[in-house]
Amino acid sequence: MADQAQHLRELVWKTRNSAHVLAVTSGKGGVGKTSTSVNLAIALAARGRRVVLLDADLGLANVEVLMGLHSIYNLEHVIEGEKGMSEILVKAPGGIELVPGSSGLAKVADLSAAARQRLFDGLAELQQEVDFIVLDTMAGIGRNAVSFAAAADEVLLITTPEPSAIVDAYAMLKTIYAYRRDAVVRLIVNMVANQAQAQAVASKLAGVSQNYLERNLAFLGCLPRDPHVSQAVMQSQPFVLQFPNAPVSKYMHLLANRLAHQQAEAHPSRDGFLKRFAQTLGLASNA
Repeated sequence: MADQAQHLRELVWKTRNSAHVLAVTSGKGGVGKTSTSVNLAIALAARGRRVVLLDADLGLANVEVLMGLHSIYNLEHVIEGEKGMSEILVKAPGGIELVPGSSGLAKVADLSAAARQRLFDGLAELQQEVDFIVLDTMAGIGRNAVSFAAAADEVLLITTPEPSAIVDAYAMLKTIYAYRRDAVVRLIVNMVANQAQAQAVASKLAGVSQNYLERNLAFLGCLPRDPHVSQAVMQSQPFVLQFPNAPVSKYMHLLANRLAHQQAEAHPSRDGFLKRFAQTLGLASNA
């Protein structure tokens, strides 16, 4: 136990000023979470950043489907100790690297101590090498999704203007803050008809967050409803690459600009992603 704690402290120290971890999450499925993760990662890479996209949906991994990829190895091979994280990285379209997920994998909380340690070590390995890690989490308020989201440097919460999506987004927001009171959450409103609709949704969620959770919810931006998105999905290609001049692609690059600018100005916290993730896994870093 003492050796493990020392190992964790060393890893946390080495990576304290490294990759900025973004968790893309949502209160429900069907709001464009995975599409946002994929295209945002590519847009960040277009700004000269080294970006790894990690498919953290351990129940229904589908990032590869959206990118037209078919990997041999995935996150399950890391967790089982068969491969290291660097060995499963896949070169993906748009200059990013992908950690493929695995459908039907056990809940993080149900993994053995050794498996959780291997997952932690793999993430520590990534943090030392890249500028951004984009985590595509599971949809909903399950333990897996919240474990990744609550540990991230920033959470990007995706919703649409649909009333049920807004309600579920608030449920996710409430759950994240219950796990971590100082979580940094930024809202992206997807599939909007116009800016006014996006602002209305953002104002509504910010208001209930302030009134009932006593937390400010920042509005990062919006993405318009655009037929190019479904066309790109049907072609298994990211829309920022397949349709670079489409309205949705231009808006995605605006979001990436804001995130890259914020990351450049950010002051790294000693209590970073690895330490928080170790706590969610039940691994005491004591760092």
